[in-house]
Amino acid sequence: MDLNKLEEALEQDRLCHIDMIDCIRRGFAQVEKWDERGVLLYNTGCNQYHLTAKDPSFLGEAVALCRPGRTLVCHQEEYVPQAVSRLGLNRMDFYHGVYSHSAPPPQRGEEPVIRTLDPSWLDQVSPHYYADSERAMLARTLARGEIFGAFKEEKLAGFIGCHEEGTYGILEVMPDFRRQGIGYALERHVIGWLLERGRIPYCQIRPDNKASLSLQNRLGLELSPRVVHWLFP
Repeated sequence: MDLNKLEEALEQDRLCHIDMIDCIRRGFAQVEKWDERGVLLYNTGCNQYHLTAKDPSFLGEAVALCRPGRTLVCHQEEYVPQAVSRLGLNRMDFYHGVYSHSAPPPQRGEEPVIRTLDPSWLDQVSPHYYADSERAMLARTLARGEIFGAFKEEKLAGFIGCHEEGTYGILEVMPDFRRQGIGYALERHVIGWLLERGRIPYCQIRPDNKASLSLQNRLGLELSPRVVHWLFP
């Protein structure tokens, strides 16, 4: 299986397929099905599927290969209803925000001190991210050394991290420190951290999250021309 050729094909619609391109580059791509009609990848790094197709006939064959209880990232909206119905999944839509420059965004004003957080920070971080409902994921991310905290006067002002599938996110700014450039500084830091490791800095933004869309614009990210669809258990 020539993954270089597959990556070249996906590059034709890079912003929408950046998740699949990143999966290939990081060595986590397992090709479940690939022909002229479409591609189904399995991301072994986080146990989820990525589907893109040109022909509806590909969908049924691809969905039949998906194991129950796994997330499926679908890149064409017209295939979402059938995939949701057949796999019994829920749906969330996101734009991809992709940073395509070789150097991090410029610094803006005085920045907080930013440090890598270790697992001892779990009890302080988890209540601020989806009300403690993602505790297990945060514990794994802290253990990998992929959550970064911003500090002002030795107080945790906010944090950001890298999701298992390759995106960066997990961005939270504490209420007392909002509108002080903390979010910009944290994203600038994680973008630089990813670039240093030869990775593609990209994130996901809900279409209705105007504050995040504005922040990505200030940081110089490009948005995908259409949303991708996360279908999850």
